[in-house]
Amino acid sequence: MNKKSLVREYIKKHRYFSLSQIARETSLGRKILWDYLSQLKAEKVVFDAGYGCYSSMVKVFTLPTIERAQDIAQFVKKGFPLVTDFVVWDTKMLQSFYLHTQTHHITFVEVDKDVLPSVYNKLYLKFQNVLKERRSKVFFESFDVARNPVVVRGLVSRSPRVGHVPALEKILIDMFMDLDKYNYIGRSDYLEIWRELIQEYRMDIRLVHGYSKRRKCLEGIFSQLVEIKESYGIEVCQLLREVGKPR
Repeated sequence: MNKKSLVREYIKKHRYFSLSQIARETSLGRKILWDYLSQLKAEKVVFDAGYGCYSSMVKVFTLPTIERAQDIAQFVKKGFPLVTDFVVWDTKMLQSFYLHTQTHHITFVEVDKDVLPSVYNKLYLKFQNVLKERRSKVFFESFDVARNPVVVRGLVSRSPRVGHVPALEKILIDMFMDLDKYNYIGRSDYLEIWRELIQEYRMDIRLVHGYSKRRKCLEGIFSQLVEIKESYGIEVCQLLREVGKPR
């Protein structure tokens, strides 16, 4: 078997891997591996997953359009034409992966904290059940997901997104931060979302690592992924550990 074929075979057996891992396990030099991987990326045999990581997963999950989230995004754009730094997403976007049927949902509107009060006030007059998130025990204790509320809260700086729609990886990490605050998802459902997505779709390791580190929950995300015992879960855990090491 020639060297390029060896690389192809390695890719077939791994959903996720790093340049360092394939170099260790094939004993090929990093330069020649980088050349082969570049060629195979052009051939769409392997794909970039960020931070020197690669994936053999072809499919990328496309977040479905939720009408209320779309309407709110359009409303904010029209009402605040100078405000470009905001995202809108809905917990319905990932309901197809839940173990349990989701009967209620939340639409999150995340904006820069300087304009948050103004955006909240306008949304409150236009839409039903609009709340401004408060970091207090009383707020979360009285929160009623059965009202299908719209929650306005601060946008974390450098949140990964496309336009005003957050990246899938951002939503997953924000969901983790919401587990002990809101009651729209349980831990078993949360883990199942990760399990299904990693198994079927390509994740961006760079976004998972970078955003979870910014939100100071990298270890928490890692602890969730450790529970995925299948090989693909182990691969992602290994990469998250590896990219966090000093180079």
